[in-house]
Amino acid sequence: SNSNSNSNSNSNSNSTKSILPNSLSSLNLKYMEEDELRQRFDAYDTNSDGSIDAQEAIQLVKDADGHDNSNIDQKNCAELRSCAEHIIESMDTTNNNQRVEWKDFKAAVDRAATPVSSRVYPISGTMMINFTGQGVQVPVVPFLARAVGLSTSELGMITASSALARIVSNVPAALAAEKFGRRPMLMLGPMLGATGMLGFALAPTDSYAFASFCAANTLCGFGSAITMAGCGLYLTDISTPLNRARTMAPLTMAALIGFMIGPPIGGFVADAYGLQVPFFITSGALILTAVSAMVFLPETMRNKQHHNSNNATINNTNQQQATDDDGSKQKSAPEGETSTWDHWRTMLRKPDIQGISSASFVTGMTQGSYAVTTIMYMSETLQMSTTGVGVVFTAAVLSMAAVTKPATEFSDRYVRIKANCRSTLIVPGLGIAALATGMRGLEIFPEVLPFSALFVVSMLANAALVTPNMTPFLVDATTEEQRPQALAMRNMAQDIGVLSGAITLGAVSQAVGVPEAILCSAGLQALTMLYFAARTNPGRRRKKSLSERTEQRQDKKQ
Repeated sequence: SNSNSNSNSNSNSNSTKSILPNSLSSLNLKYMEEDELRQRFDAYDTNSDGSIDAQEAIQLVKDADGHDNSNIDQKNCAELRSCAEHIIESMDTTNNNQRVEWKDFKAAVDRAATPVSSRVYPISGTMMINFTGQGVQVPVVPFLARAVGLSTSELGMITASSALARIVSNVPAALAAEKFGRRPMLMLGPMLGATGMLGFALAPTDSYAFASFCAANTLCGFGSAITMAGCGLYLTDISTPLNRARTMAPLTMAALIGFMIGPPIGGFVADAYGLQVPFFITSGALILTAVSAMVFLPETMRNKQHHNSNNATINNTNQQQATDDDGSKQKSAPEGETSTWDHWRTMLRKPDIQGISSASFVTGMTQGSYAVTTIMYMSETLQMSTTGVGVVFTAAVLSMAAVTKPATEFSDRYVRIKANCRSTLIVPGLGIAALATGMRGLEIFPEVLPFSALFVVSMLANAALVTPNMTPFLVDATTEEQRPQALAMRNMAQDIGVLSGAITLGAVSQAVGVPEAILCSAGLQALTMLYFAARTNPGRRRKKSLSERTEQRQDKKQ
C-alpha cells in the first residue's frame, strides 16, 4: 500500500505520463514481450470491454501481493480496493475516467522497461578484468609458440584446444548455472582461467611445450565457458524487450576495453620483461575477477524463478493462445522438466535459430583464424613487432568501443518501430566485414597502414551492426524456458567456429599461404550473410504480421 501511495504521488507530479506502480513490480510485467503483455492485459479485462477498471484491478493487486482469495476479510477487501484505485489513477492518463486502456497500460510498462538496471555495472567490471586477461594473450601466444619452435599448424591446434574445451562445457555450464545460480559460475570460471594462465607461464620449452600449451589453453577454455554461461544468463535475467541491446552493451564494452588495453599491455610487458611475464599478470587479474564477482554481484536466479511462478497461472489461462505462426512454439509442457535435447530439437527447427547459429559459427571462425592469418601476416609479411600488433588491435578495439553505445541505443530504438527486426541490422554488418576481409586477402594494399585500416573496418562493422544484435535477436526468438540452452547453443556454434577456423585456416595458411586463408574467411562471411538473410526473412514477416494483428485486435476492443 505504501509503495502504491508513493507511485501515486509520482503520477500526480507528472500527470501526462502513465506510471507503473512499484507495487506491481513482482508481476515482472516489464520483462514480457508485447504479445505476452497483451494476453496478461486481456486476462485482467474480465468483461472484455478493452479497459481495466478498479474492480478488475483488484486481481492485479492480489497477484502482486500473493493474496489467497479464500482468506480475505472485509478490511482486506477495502484495502485492496484502495490499492486498485491508486493503480488506476497512476496509469489512467488518456481519458481520466478511472479506467486503464491498453494504450496506457503498455505505455506505463514501457516506461518501466526502458531504463537499464544498475546491476550491469558490477558484472561489467568483473568481465572487464576477465577480457583484459584474454586480450593479453592475443599478441603474446603466437610469439611464445614461435620462440619454443612450434609450427603454424601447432599454433592453430593450441588455439583450437580452448575452443574445443568450450564446446564440451557450454551445455553443462548452462545447466549448472540454472541449478546452482549465476554467481558461482562467475567465481569458478575465472579461477580455472587463472590456473590455465599459470600453465602458460610455467610451461617447459622442450618437447613437452606443445602438450603443455594445449593443456593450459584447455583450462582457459573451460573457465571461459563457465564464466560466459553465468554472465549471459545474468544479463538475460535483468534485461527487458526494450533495453536488451543496452543491457548487453556494458558486457560488450567491457570486452572491448579489456581487449583494448590487454594487447598493448601484453606486447609491452613481453618485449620489456619476457614472454612469460604477461601470463603471471593475467592470472592475478582473473583471480581478482572471481573476488569481485563474490563481493559485488547478487544472485539473480531466485528473481527469475519468482517471475516464472508469478506467470504460471496466466500462462495456463492463455495456453491455447500461445502458438506461433509457423507452428514452432509448442504447447505448454506437461509437468516435469523438459530435457535439453527437446529444447535443442525445438529450437533447431526455427529458421531464426538456424540463421543466428550460422552467423555465430562464422563469427567464431573469423576470430579463431586471427592468430594464424592476420597476426601471422602482420608479423611475417609486414614485419611488425608484438607491440605493433598490440597497437593495431588496440586501435580496432578503441574504434569498436566508440560505436558500441550509440549502436546499442539505436538497436533498442529500432525494434520499437512497427515490424522492425534486429536481423535487418545484422545482414549489412556481415556484408561489410566480408568485403573488408576480402580486400585484405587480395593484398590490394600490402602495407602496414592500409592493411590495418581494413582490419579496423571489419571489426567496426561487427561492433556496430552484428555483435550488439546477435544475443538480443536470439533472446527475442526464444521463450523464457528455452533461453539458457539457446545461449549455450549460440556459444557452442561460435566455439565450433573458433575451433574450425584455427585448424582449417591454419592448415590453409601453412599449405597455400596466409593471404589465401584470409580470402577463404571472407568467402565464408559472404555466404553466411546470404544464408542468414534467407533464414531470418520469415521471422521478419511474422513480426510484421503480429504487429498488424495486435493493432486490429485493439481496434476491435475499442
